[in-house]
Amino acid sequence: MFRTMLAALAIVTLAMAGHAQSQESLAGSWNGVLDVGAAQLRLELRIEENEDGYSAVMVSVDQGGSAIPVSDFAIEYPEIDLQMAAAGARYTARLTDGRLVGTFAQGGAEFPLEMARGAVEAAGPELAPGESEVFVDAGVRLAGTLRLPEGDGPHPAVLMLNGSGSQDRDVTIGNHRIFAVLAETLAEAGIASLRLDDRGMGGSDSTPATGPRELGRDAGEALAFLRTADGVDARCTGVLGHSEGGIIAFLLPDASQPDFIVALAPQAGTLEETLLEQGEAMNRVMGASEDVIEATRARQLAMLEALASAPPGEAGAAVEAAFLAHGIPADAARQQAAFWGQQYVQEAAALDPAAALAGYDGPVLGIFAQNDLQVLAEVNAQRMREARAGLPATIGIVPGVNHLFQASETGSPADYARAPHAMSPDALTLIAEGAGEIIAHTCGDAR
Repeated sequence: MFRTMLAALAIVTLAMAGHAQSQESLAGSWNGVLDVGAAQLRLELRIEENEDGYSAVMVSVDQGGSAIPVSDFAIEYPEIDLQMAAAGARYTARLTDGRLVGTFAQGGAEFPLEMARGAVEAAGPELAPGESEVFVDAGVRLAGTLRLPEGDGPHPAVLMLNGSGSQDRDVTIGNHRIFAVLAETLAEAGIASLRLDDRGMGGSDSTPATGPRELGRDAGEALAFLRTADGVDARCTGVLGHSEGGIIAFLLPDASQPDFIVALAPQAGTLEETLLEQGEAMNRVMGASEDVIEATRARQLAMLEALASAPPGEAGAAVEAAFLAHGIPADAARQQAAFWGQQYVQEAAALDPAAALAGYDGPVLGIFAQNDLQVLAEVNAQRMREARAGLPATIGIVPGVNHLFQASETGSPADYARAPHAMSPDALTLIAEGAGEIIAHTCGDAR
């Protein structure tokens, strides 16, 4: 579900104080490397100057991630101060000899960050043997990687759909390329795959989606493209979705239905159920008191009620008022409302996953992660069983892994970037074997 990740994408407006023509303009691109020990992240700060001051975008070149709300920002030349309260992050720097020299702070830790003028040199996506760069016209242009197994084919294939938040085609988290590793494992099992940059990421167009069903239409166009690709068996193409992608897999238009669906840790509950469950689970892992757990739940319920009752276009104000009523500081409430008040979130909150699960009559493989704190395994597996009653479905739980199917005792999202592997080797084997079995059962003669 919604992840707050170090050095993801942040869009801010900077107030300008005391700016004179004689001062060196801060406009343009800046780049630097944030060394956090476990990973080195290339950051690019893009600043534009306009009549009201500055506007800027900070991008983590090596990570896909959700937008980080910014609670406060200022420029008092030659110093800048960017604060991102939702991530507990802050970048302060001083313009010195043509470079921004400063400190990036998050979670009580501080890291030096020096940025020079110029954009990060675009290297393009990493392509392994058997991979090629492709582009899908879905009304918006979506860039992706087609991975073919060895051999002439035609091969069964899957369209890979990632979870919520803006992510690149590889689902890059820290030094891990989650979907690239999964695609390699599938190729070794004789299964082709197509993975895509989300809208606004990598080579894809930046037009934002209005809701999950629009992403379902994107997926339908991508699946149609996959069926025409050289080396792919058009009679045996399915969708493999993770987290929110595991529900979007069930939202493709009727004219673009997959032959089968593999859903990894799919969000089988409503957004309300999922947020409440993951909020409590994460608080308990962090050792929060019952009072904190209950206060968190009350805030979440107030936000969700405001979201559900607000007319179109007014959700942001309603959500902000709900947070203010629960004691959230004004700046933080405003920034939280900018995210939770989006049309996309409002449509996601209205989605009925059970109806989507029941509305597809083809074969389904559902695989959950035992220690998942974002999509709780047992309760969501049971929801899928109930929704798929009387329909073909195989549902299982992989022991000892987190939401990304990495080996993890706690399941904490804090372990995602520092796990020793992108995905657990055991989990990869189980996923590939399960996909092979549903393909053999579904496509038998077609293969």
